[in-house]
Amino acid sequence: MKEEQLKIIKAKDNFDTSIFWDPRRTLTHNMLINIIVGNRGGGKSFGAKEWAIDNFLKNKEQFGYIRRYKEDLRKPMEQFFKDIEYKYPDFEFKVDDGKFYIRLKPASDKTKWTEDDIAGYGFVLSTADNRKSIAYPNITTLIFDEFLLQQGNQRYLKDEPLTLLSLYETIARPGTNHPRVVLFMLANAISITNPYFLFWKLKMPTKQDKNGKYIWKHPERPILVEDVRNEKFIDVKKNTEFGRLVEGTKYSEYSIENKFLMDDEVFIEKRSTNSRFYFTFIFKDITLGVWVDYKEGLMYVSKSYDPTYPLKYAITMKDHSPNTLFIKNKHRKGHFKQFVDAYKQGCVRFEDMNVKNITYEVIQMCYS
Repeated sequence: MKEEQLKIIKAKDNFDTSIFWDPRRTLTHNMLINIIVGNRGGGKSFGAKEWAIDNFLKNKEQFGYIRRYKEDLRKPMEQFFKDIEYKYPDFEFKVDDGKFYIRLKPASDKTKWTEDDIAGYGFVLSTADNRKSIAYPNITTLIFDEFLLQQGNQRYLKDEPLTLLSLYETIARPGTNHPRVVLFMLANAISITNPYFLFWKLKMPTKQDKNGKYIWKHPERPILVEDVRNEKFIDVKKNTEFGRLVEGTKYSEYSIENKFLMDDEVFIEKRSTNSRFYFTFIFKDITLGVWVDYKEGLMYVSKSYDPTYPLKYAITMKDHSPNTLFIKNKHRKGHFKQFVDAYKQGCVRFEDMNVKNITYEVIQMCYS
């Protein structure tokens, strides 16, 4: 078990395993894609691994473990069983050549591993197309770990949700006799503005269901989003030494209380009734409108826009069309530059968190 989890266990005499996420409860909703966002140390990865191992031992069904880049996969694969193998004292585990192996401990150490011992496979999302011709008839569970990225050196793949769907189709072979494949997407609370939430128009749950769980189900697609917000876990973690160390900080809100690290409510405000439409900008197929209130001296970015207004800026070449102006570089003048100047002076407001984060990305791309 993770060191962070062990500290929590030691902090409580009567340890209650219900403080950690249990995939079996999530699977009762019978969704194809299960997006699990939760506190650090809340048992997301551990729970998914335990489910995958148990499913293999009981049903001989295999799993796939997905990470975005090759360098992201190497070490987690090597250590995949390290924190959980203690729960299976009669079995031994091995990771080799992109495969996970599990078997009963043999009488002799010289007994060779066989294909029947393959419990799962590792997949690199960025090179998923290389697997298109390979069949995986026994995979029924996919685990995409740490699918949300913090700002830093790494980036999401171009059209990443489409790449994930392509990999899913390669493995699940929809329309054939391949068994149903369930996908778990696991992450800490980084930001609601990410390729997957935008692609599927996902929402974070805000209310508890009858079982006390925070779950939102897509109205049209077999997708759920679960906010692993266990109050028992929060209380226990707050009372650890680490909890006291970060108490009152933004990191505490993220690590313990599962509040999104990169999201805050600063500058979020509905546009005034006196605002007038100023221009449109398009970024990654998302269209936003910029409005201006001359009396208040504020600009507003909104999902509402005037489709008849001729001034439209394209942020990327893919967004460019005969009816748009392409922003070539940071020296472009005009309405967009005035908008950026207003942003630098703290005079821009955003309709909601998604609008804010998208606009931040646009400004960073054009004027960093």
